[in-house]
Amino acid sequence: MPLHFEANQGQWRSEVRYAARSGGEALFLTDRGPVLANASRRVDISLVDANPAPVIEPLGRLSTRTDYLVGNRANWHKRVPEYQRVVYHSVYPGIDIVYYGNQNQLEYDFMLQPGVDPGSIRWKFRGADRVRLTDKGDLLVESGGTPFVQKRPVIYQQGREVAGHYTLLRGGAVGLRLNAYNRSQPLVVDPVLAYGSFLGGNASDSIAAMKVDSNGRMYVAGYTYNSDLQANLNQAQNNGGIDCFVAVIDARFSGGQSLPSLTYLGGSRDDSCTALELDSAGNIYVTGTTTSSDFPLAGNSVQTSLSLSTTNTVFEPDIFVAEISVTDGLVYSTYFGGTGADTPYGIALDRSGNMFVVGTTNSSDLPVTTSAYAGVLYGPADMFLLKLDRNSTSPAYATYLGGEERDDGRGIAVAPNGLVYFAASTVSTQFPLAGASYRGTLQGVENVVIGVMDMTKSGTDSLVYATYFGGSVLEEVRKIALDSRGRLLLTGWTLSPDFPTTATAMQSKGSGSGSVFVARVNPAAAPNAFLEYGTYLGGSSGDVAYDIATDPAGIIYVAGYTLSSDFPTSRDAVQQNFGSGIEAFLVKFDPAVAGPGALRYGSYFGSTGVHVANALAVGPDGSMYLAGYTTDQIQATDSAYQNQFGGGYTDGFAMAVK
Repeated sequence: MPLHFEANQGQWRSEVRYAARSGGEALFLTDRGPVLANASRRVDISLVDANPAPVIEPLGRLSTRTDYLVGNRANWHKRVPEYQRVVYHSVYPGIDIVYYGNQNQLEYDFMLQPGVDPGSIRWKFRGADRVRLTDKGDLLVESGGTPFVQKRPVIYQQGREVAGHYTLLRGGAVGLRLNAYNRSQPLVVDPVLAYGSFLGGNASDSIAAMKVDSNGRMYVAGYTYNSDLQANLNQAQNNGGIDCFVAVIDARFSGGQSLPSLTYLGGSRDDSCTALELDSAGNIYVTGTTTSSDFPLAGNSVQTSLSLSTTNTVFEPDIFVAEISVTDGLVYSTYFGGTGADTPYGIALDRSGNMFVVGTTNSSDLPVTTSAYAGVLYGPADMFLLKLDRNSTSPAYATYLGGEERDDGRGIAVAPNGLVYFAASTVSTQFPLAGASYRGTLQGVENVVIGVMDMTKSGTDSLVYATYFGGSVLEEVRKIALDSRGRLLLTGWTLSPDFPTTATAMQSKGSGSGSVFVARVNPAAAPNAFLEYGTYLGGSSGDVAYDIATDPAGIIYVAGYTLSSDFPTSRDAVQQNFGSGIEAFLVKFDPAVAGPGALRYGSYFGSTGVHVANALAVGPDGSMYLAGYTTDQIQATDSAYQNQFGGGYTDGFAMAVK
């Protein structure tokens, strides 16, 4: 990934002129030169007796932009421009420096005019414990026991190399010595700073949700522990422990151009995106959790402050819901929640742009509406359902829904007629049911609940349909989707040997270690016609699905992770064989075909380490898109925005599969 330098518009301290992120940490360009910094150490690479105020000029403006929507509005920095290179003019008389490079190394060319003495160039590494020359002539710089290398310089003029080397000077400075060369011609000195070992990073990053627009651009949201990005040189109030991020990735371009937009969203504590939706205009809707009392608010917020417990000193997370416009940035955001823990897992939109959120709460004081199906918390944790109209400062609908034990709301979708479909995992024997339920009792330790709400109605009338669904042991649902005929698709994982399958199942038996389940149901049908399709999916050692999608032809797509060496794959797979880790998977199959012949595409992704696919999408041209997180290298193209693992605990990944 080529380095790209952001202009400082207030997101860092004033000494920073431009900055680049790399390997989970940051490289800063100040008036005196580059700085490598993370949470625990900082090394300033400065020039001795150089011009203290050089003219600094960015070169190669990129189409990429970054937004920092952090804390209150005074701390927001929008449309921050990015550049390919930065030049420092006249750092010494007759000498300019141009900074550029790639993800793990910084190159900087000294451009010397004819007759200028290269001996005037002298470095100091402030913050380094030790600087020494290696046998190869490289500079080895150590800080806090961690080394990085400034490689032996390449020196040339008019395409011909000139011999030269570093020399150690008094006072810890480093200089240059050159052999004979033509002093009447310009000269270029090109050191390379390889700092991958220094900027290893101990942060974690994950993509939790993804959507794809009609042009094949990927919109992803997740979280980063990258507080190192703010360390040392950033404003303290922008330094949250975890930040939500929203990014646009355009696979039609390569390198830095493939990331046209990146937005940080959060406050001074922990903020994490859990779900994302996209409208036809490309506006982004995200929901997640926050413990920040200064989460950025915009528009007609229905709740303007974090709900804090008066008896518990622990910050319990509230929900946030936000809309990010493709042209105007953050146009709507709000808190929602009580003094307990509130976690959203899904977000959906109707044709009017109203926002719908589902999740789990243990707050006894959730701000429900008077039209709620249930106004009080029943079990230790209930699911919740929320409808927001951006034109109102009050929720359009908000309710608890659950039984006497724990109920986790996991999936939500809105039909064209405005009915809201949901799915939850429950251990309650008294979950409220409605309509002609497919199954009226809890069968195992934990089952799925599938339901339909009409939020234009009040009280018990608003629950149109609800049923238990599953086998005799355990199921957990992870995601739902509606197909073009209004049927509901759902997926997750099951331990039940008798999960309800149909005659056309791709796999009629599961694994005792846990298998993916896939079902297509019709809540509007009679109980005996409710289940239209049901199948297991996976191998012999354990499999979990996190997302499901379909296309106009009714083909089903599922993604998640597997521990099975015999997971179903196809001959055209990106990776046909199991590695030795926890591996992401992507499957495409035809539910109209019975047995293994239903498989259209199946692939592993990743080898050693952990690789989890949290989200998938299907593009208008049939391309498949996958996103999630990895602890190791995963398949990447040469043209990728970043084609190497960043070095933290986890990196997010996003890919398109043709």
